[in-house]
Amino acid sequence: MDKQSLKQLIDSCHARGQQVALSFCSHVPTEILEAAGFAHVRILHVDGMEEPEVPELPKNLCPIVRQCCDLCLDEAVKDADLIFAESSCDGKKKMYELLPRQEQLYYYQVPQGEDRAYVNRLIRSEILYLLKMMEKRFGITVTEEALRTAASQVNAYREAAMELMAIQKQQPPAVWGTELLEALTSGENQPTAVQKRDVLGRAREKLLSKTSSIPKHAPRILITGCPVSGICQKVVGTIEDNGGVMVAFETCEGIKAHRRHVDTSAEDIIGAIADCYQQTACAIMSPNLLRFQLLEELIGEYHVDGIVDVTLQACHPYTVERDKMRRFCAKVGIPYLPVETDYAQAGSGQLETRMAAFVEML
Repeated sequence: MDKQSLKQLIDSCHARGQQVALSFCSHVPTEILEAAGFAHVRILHVDGMEEPEVPELPKNLCPIVRQCCDLCLDEAVKDADLIFAESSCDGKKKMYELLPRQEQLYYYQVPQGEDRAYVNRLIRSEILYLLKMMEKRFGITVTEEALRTAASQVNAYREAAMELMAIQKQQPPAVWGTELLEALTSGENQPTAVQKRDVLGRAREKLLSKTSSIPKHAPRILITGCPVSGICQKVVGTIEDNGGVMVAFETCEGIKAHRRHVDTSAEDIIGAIADCYQQTACAIMSPNLLRFQLLEELIGEYHVDGIVDVTLQACHPYTVERDKMRRFCAKVGIPYLPVETDYAQAGSGQLETRMAAFVEML
């Protein structure tokens, strides 16, 4: 989505009396926003602004942080009712403090442990703070019934995303990875979970109606690490131009965010939502055991031949975790290619050479 399209979406939501929340991370509890009646758009990548110049930030910072900052400073989002300033990323966390329109922001603290019982209570506490903010700032009281309904709708959206991605389990895969990622993104650009679900359902039907053009013996590759929406052609497209096919996205746009579900029958629905978000295989978690458990499952489910591990410039959690990923791949016997890059096109030739050699080896 580009800035103009985002502005039009915000304006159209306001025209029908719906408030708009923007976020940049899969740790943000979508269920709360749905229950409060907000349109919620999670920004994966802003088209047309590959490497924005942001004087307020160092040039060697992660491109996602710089792009988020550039968008938050732009007039296109000045009418957004709420922007989530989540603490999952140290760069983004401090960047939000530089923004002039602080009244738009809500600082949401993300606990960083997946293996501690008390983390659920911390997430639950953050959700309760968020609900209090909704009432104080917007006059919205979110009922338990609304939370259960919203959780069911978000669950259905996640199931639709998983069903869409599951078409790549076929042999050969149903579509190219670039097509699949585009379809996933089209869902995120919708303002409600119901619309997201419906868009992904239609996308799945459309993709399955096509005859697969994937060569039967094309190496099947799983991509892990940082979000790849901003480098889709640079990484995914390059791999597929050289004979591979991306079958699984264990990234923030893909399986990592959508494999979680909320137990809507739980007596404590807020605790159930906290349970869901604690099960996020993100590199900010220490130790990050879930990521490797998930990868081991996906290797079998998607018949993976090789893993490409993407880290964006200055993303310390994923960069440092790369050594664990290398050792994991050696243990399970899967060829491994680490890739560190940014949104710029500089260095694309060298990257293509490495990827072509990797695919050929497979």
